[in-house]
Amino acid sequence: MTMRASNHYHYRHLQRYIAAGGLALIVALAAVIGSVDSNTSFRVCFGLLLLTLTAAQLKLAVDLYKHRNNLQLQLFQPRSLSLLATAGAIATIASYLFAFPDYNATCALRQPIILTSITFIGNILIGRAWRIGSIIGSTATFAASGDEIDAVGAARLKVMNALSTLSQPGRYVSSGGREKMGRNFGIRRAITFADSIFVVMVLFVPQVVLQIVNLSVPSLRINSVEMIEDEGGLTCESEAGSYVLMMGIVLALMPFAISLLINIQSKSKGVPDKFRELDQIAASMTSSFLMLLATLPAAGMIGQTQPNAHAYLLAASVLSFVLRMSYNIAQARLQNITMSTGLSGRNASSKQATSRRRQTNQTKTA
Repeated sequence: MTMRASNHYHYRHLQRYIAAGGLALIVALAAVIGSVDSNTSFRVCFGLLLLTLTAAQLKLAVDLYKHRNNLQLQLFQPRSLSLLATAGAIATIASYLFAFPDYNATCALRQPIILTSITFIGNILIGRAWRIGSIIGSTATFAASGDEIDAVGAARLKVMNALSTLSQPGRYVSSGGREKMGRNFGIRRAITFADSIFVVMVLFVPQVVLQIVNLSVPSLRINSVEMIEDEGGLTCESEAGSYVLMMGIVLALMPFAISLLINIQSKSKGVPDKFRELDQIAASMTSSFLMLLATLPAAGMIGQTQPNAHAYLLAASVLSFVLRMSYNIAQARLQNITMSTGLSGRNASSKQATSRRRQTNQTKTA
């Protein structure tokens, strides 16, 4: 085994030890949170728990960016995956604001930060699927006859064309006016990372506008108010009710529905099977939905009579979604590539060692 392969082997083991230690810390903090009584102790343990999960996602984002030049990983757009993990980390640490219902600022900021982060994750999934579908899947789409395109394929094609239209202003600006608006790119399309990010940001606008209005209009803004039925208890409420929250949730879920449509397999193929992430997105949404069936009713029944338990359940609702997305999509892609790279490196080292031993034996025989 060469020095490089040996270092890679020890590095992999070190990563496993760190992951095991982090998991043990998370379990210990979760156990401590259930036993503390004071608000200060709960906030400290709760903050450490979220900080650990945030650090894990940021490390994932850094690792993806560090391996961005890996030829195998480039096919899965590591820079977009790094942004996805970063958005998940922002939503994770923003869940800490649930533990502070006694401040107007924390009440007002938690909804915009979390919903915009989740919306950004969904938009990243759309941008990645649109880019790879336009580059690789376009030949299959152009080659398919009208009879071969079913209803799902037709709907996907309309979505892909709409996204391509959204990208044209960005291409026009980035090319200094050389790229004409409304140009048909044909089968050979050069969709860059900047093009996909421009589409992501355009799709991001409705949620951002809604949250800016939410923060700017006093009657819509969520503030800390004292509950009449509880002695001195505080909660976060808005004079307008939950209408803005419901609109924000709908805007946050729409990108995931669109990404599912783009990734669905049909007669017209669309996104190639190797890059299709339908199963990962569906599994993440399903597990999150099952978790929400437990956490949201429990949070509603507890109310603000137990503010610490209420904050923990709301944070668990957010984490059940963003952590699954980070693991099922970003972490899975990175792990598969690094494991295959490490395996190929060890195989190459083994072949080199075998070759050297064979040469040595031949020399001794001679």
